Amino acid sequence: MNHPPIDIVYTWVDGNDPRLNALRRKYSGHDTEEMRDDTGGATRYSNLGELAWSVASVNRFMPWVRRIYIVTDGQDPSRELELTRRNFENPIPVEVVDHRTIFRGMEDILPVFNCNSIETMLWRIPGLSDHYLYFNDDTFVMAPMAPSDWFDGEKMILHGHRMPLWWAALLDRLRMSGGRNILGFKTPMIAAARTVGASHLLYYYHTPTAQNRRLLEDFFREHPELPRRNALPKFRERSQFSPHSLCNLLAERAGLLRIERSDINLFLKPVASRPDYLTVRLARADRRTDLRLGCISSLDKASPAQQKEFEQWICRRLQISL
Repeated sequence: MNHPPIDIVYTWVDGNDPRLNALRRKYSGHDTEEMRDDTGGATRYSNLGELAWSVASVNRFMPWVRRIYIVTDGQDPSRELELTRRNFENPIPVEVVDHRTIFRGMEDILPVFNCNSIETMLWRIPGLSDHYLYFNDDTFVMAPMAPSDWFDGEKMILHGHRMPLWWAALLDRLRMSGGRNILGFKTPMIAAARTVGASHLLYYYHTPTAQNRRLLEDFFREHPELPRRNALPKFRERSQFSPHSLCNLLAERAGLLRIERSDINLFLKPVASRPDYLTVRLARADRRTDLRLGCISSLDKASPAQQKEFEQWICRRLQISL
């Protein structure tokens, strides 16, 4: 069936880059090891091949994607793409987009080390399709998915559910570590709801999300101060909204959103202190036929054995060789 072009956008960073880490130290005033995980710790910049597996998974299970954009700060992801080149005869075209391109006219904000800041500008990628998907590099596809899993005509499909704002805010306030309130997954979703005056947020899991470029463009044209304000912090701050959550709310308000409260996501967060965690979770995932999306979060905190176990599992799942 014919469908409008759909692109995928990734944000990617190689935390092994000495230049990047020098800049993080310069602008944070801290050694990179001292920074908190929720605002700018090393785990947010770790690179253990997650992008390579993610791009390969898109080529295996969503070959209808028109183009993949990888947004990065002067870094070269070509090594991450070798896995796809070796395993697919005609891979989906990839275009690397520098931060300076999406921050054009606001280059004084750069550099930024903050996903919310960068994501605020993704809709400005030249040539980006009106309907696109946003992928974190630690998310992946694990079964065939069609355009109709993401868009119903002009409607975006959200794999998630509504959550009352008061309840989300309460849970957010209770999220503590070391005696301080930390920035959680819901924090920028809450800020997005408050930005548009919504009484609820649209909660989605650690999954890719469908987006509408024109909705964001029109909203930011009406509120020209918002993109700069949201993108200004160098590192994550509680006041920042998630642009993806914002787009979901704008789509709902415009009648352009369909919510699918479906459990299709495998979320993995291994740590070295739980050696059997991955073995159990991956075996359970192989028994479930409904899972189509996955996320491997903070793989750097897993043991080398767990990292190898996941690498072998994802290669089997994608039917690829290293």
